[in-house]
Amino acid sequence: MAKLDHILFEQLKNNDDQKSFEHLFHTYYAPLCAFAYGFLGTHEDAQDIVNDCFMELWSKRESIQIQSSVKSYLFVAVRNLSINHLKKSQKKVLVDSDIKYPFYKQEEVASQIERLQQIEDLEKKLKTSIDALPEQCRYIFYLNRFEHLSYKAIAEKLNLSVGTVKTQIARALKKIRFDFEEVKQKGQIFLLNLVRHF
Repeated sequence: MAKLDHILFEQLKNNDDQKSFEHLFHTYYAPLCAFAYGFLGTHEDAQDIVNDCFMELWSKRESIQIQSSVKSYLFVAVRNLSINHLKKSQKKVLVDSDIKYPFYKQEEVASQIERLQQIEDLEKKLKTSIDALPEQCRYIFYLNRFEHLSYKAIAEKLNLSVGTVKTQIARALKKIRFDFEEVKQKGQIFLLNLVRHF
């Protein structure tokens, strides 16, 4: 699947191939909507976010560089768009509640504040967990997860074997997932969406 996705994206990027775009859209639309729903809590907002993601994929197709996988790129993009949407909607809810709905909107405001605070706390926890990794492990993880470099590209860049790169990333993931075990035990499933695709 990853190899086919890469071929489709290259056709989309270099040949403006609309059929390749449609194939990627139909393949990932539903799982991306489910993923976004975990952050946003409404199907309408989730669909809007995923549509925005694909619109950006199409409009920026010539400049987008994907070194890992199309699937990883799309899920990271949807995660970032979802978090940004929550932050923007939070500000709007606070203004609306103060001006238009000073009484019965308070529970909604409190709920959104708590949700956003949980996400911000989790982002800090994730950064702390990554920063605590050994230097080489942390750098390899960063190149793969944040710069979207493939195992092979990282190995060539750092003059390492692909096996060493895989081992370091596996160690990083094990450490990060261990650090987030408490979140899992609390049943805060939507928060785990932040790290699920790491």
